[in-house]
Amino acid sequence: MSRRGFTLIEVLTATAILALLMTSVYFSFSNLLEGRSRIRERSEHLRRVFLALDLMRRDIQNAFLTRNRGTPEETHITIFRGLEDAPVSHLTFATLNHVKMRASGKECDQAEVEYYGDTKDGETVLMRRESSWVDGLPEKGGNVFPILSGFKAVIFEYWDAEDREWIRVWDSEATDRADTLPPKVKITMLVSDADGDRPEERIETIVDIKMQKPFTF
Repeated sequence: MSRRGFTLIEVLTATAILALLMTSVYFSFSNLLEGRSRIRERSEHLRRVFLALDLMRRDIQNAFLTRNRGTPEETHITIFRGLEDAPVSHLTFATLNHVKMRASGKECDQAEVEYYGDTKDGETVLMRRESSWVDGLPEKGGNVFPILSGFKAVIFEYWDAEDREWIRVWDSEATDRADTLPPKVKITMLVSDADGDRPEERIETIVDIKMQKPFTF
């Protein structure tokens, strides 16, 4: 009985088929890992978005005004001022959402908070300023830090109970809004992924402000 080996053509054909299979497996595995990485990055970004929204919700929910401006001078001024700006609306107010970090610290739950947009390295960043002292300069002082990047816009709107519509400007120092807070604030965030492969997502939440009437103390 004679034994016949593989011809060169058979060996080359088998090698080509094996190479094709290996290439197919490699690209399938590579695409799987890339897709998994993108899903993880997307999930992490959305987690940061909802953390920022939760912080804004808690700040705004506990907004307050007081008619007590201190004696003998105005040393305790509170405002609620929302201005239209792009891509981030500008909002300044006093809140009872301050977290006391030191047991011996001379601070309480009152704070001045400001949200606005800034540009860092060519990217729009949502900034938050917080001062643990409510003083005579409600739009200055405190510490500023970024809380979110990688978004298209952040928009604050305020419910006008008389006209029953959402408006984008509110000023508790203005004559028609003197010492008043909006009953509701709508936060709209436009978010898209880094690669731009997905359509822009619109995330909305509505916050009810607890304390409608100014404090008298």
